[in-house]
Amino acid sequence: MTAAQLFGRFIKHARERAERTQAELGAVAHLDRSMVARIESGERVPDRRQVAAWEDLLETGDVMLDLWRDVDWYPTTTRNDWFERRARMDREATALRVYQSQNIPGLMQTESYVHALYAPVLRSPDELKRTVEARLSRQDRFLAPGPESPLLSAILDENTLRTVVGSQQVMAEQCSHLLELTELPNFVIQVVPANSPLVVRPSAPLTIISMPNGRDWVYSESIDYGHFVNDPARVRNLTRAYTRLAADALSTAESAQFIRNVMEGYQ
Repeated sequence: MTAAQLFGRFIKHARERAERTQAELGAVAHLDRSMVARIESGERVPDRRQVAAWEDLLETGDVMLDLWRDVDWYPTTTRNDWFERRARMDREATALRVYQSQNIPGLMQTESYVHALYAPVLRSPDELKRTVEARLSRQDRFLAPGPESPLLSAILDENTLRTVVGSQQVMAEQCSHLLELTELPNFVIQVVPANSPLVVRPSAPLTIISMPNGRDWVYSESIDYGHFVNDPARVRNLTRAYTRLAADALSTAESAQFIRNVMEGYQ
């Protein structure tokens, strides 16, 4: 039995003991009854706000939220769950620290870049349109002006700038967009040139996600899966690796000039 199934069984037991219905749980968590049923069966994973609402309704004290925080069951969920979980975390995070060695990070992509990236794999025009719109909508919180905008620190391997996605024009526009982002107070963009043999790079792209409760998660992706890590030792080691890489990368000013030079090569 997976952790998600065990947690769902706990919710169901607490609900029945309190003589509440799935519809009532759905009402306080802004979900329909069928979604609550899927959570109770372990097919879906609830987020923190949903669990907090149920804890108040079912009067379980701190037990339900404590279990939700402590259980590491994200690697056992389906693809939709990990993808949606990452999107929810982006909506709540206080800071993201990203290392990318393949493509421009999603939260920094232009519309034409996203379109070119997904067009070869999404044959349906409607599905492609929805994907592009969803990708861009996730950027709003980071691009909003004001002191509440989360920090987004990104270290880009030179390969992310040199790999042509779509066309030369798409890449020139993408580089221009990166330069605009460097002017925002909550964006820090650094580049690691390819001719830096002594720089120790992570073995795969990763994102360190800082949440409002003070906990950090490390997120990475394989070909068809998203992986969330919250083991303190592993998070600490990966954070140290990221910090060292940031120290060895070009400064923000040098990185902006590097991006500008690459952009001029595309024009």
